[in-house]
Amino acid sequence: MSGTRVLLLADAALGPALGEALRAHGFRVETTAAADAALVLAGGIGFDVAVVDRAMLGTRASALIKRLRGVLSAPLCLLVSGRPAAGPAADAVLAKPVRVPALAAAVRELAGGRRNPRIGAFEFRAAARTLYDAAKRAETRLTEIETALLDSLHKAGGRPLAREDLLRAVWGYNSKVSTRTLETHVYRLRQKIERDPARARLLLTVPGGYRLVVPRGKDQSR
Repeated sequence: MSGTRVLLLADAALGPALGEALRAHGFRVETTAAADAALVLAGGIGFDVAVVDRAMLGTRASALIKRLRGVLSAPLCLLVSGRPAAGPAADAVLAKPVRVPALAAAVRELAGGRRNPRIGAFEFRAAARTLYDAAKRAETRLTEIETALLDSLHKAGGRPLAREDLLRAVWGYNSKVSTRTLETHVYRLRQKIERDPARARLLLTVPGGYRLVVPRGKDQSR
């Protein structure tokens, strides 16, 4: 599950250490110690799993979890003090102090629970970096960048993503990649997913960025 994107909301003492430990397991981790910042990140960059320390939510826990789940198209793992109890607020619950191997296993399980989504006529198989057309029984290969780009756009759930957010999600914070490079990869991706790349109907250009048209409801994956 290398390359799985994890949003980690934890305090300044726990967050950095836990983030580094998860990175050592092959995850790509964005760490924040502020609930409001987590909401902003969740709305802008596609994540596979969110890990949230409930203590960071204070008395607004229920409302903040509801808001987070509203903008985050990903499973939620909640870290709690005391005995963990199952509930509708989270997909997994772990007691603190959390054991890193147990957390890594939970993240892998939650991320692995995603099914291959439908994008246009294709089944998007991110792990295999392919698009599969069941009607034609044909497979189209994707590059690593094309896969990461399509994955980020799909995880946005149909919301527009700014060019800066896509650059950060695909190439990283410290990248010097230009928006021209992003546009080139978008062009190449359209050649693979659009029936008529000159008249895009799936990967749309919007003011300041791009948006992927995704099916609504249960038809998003198969």
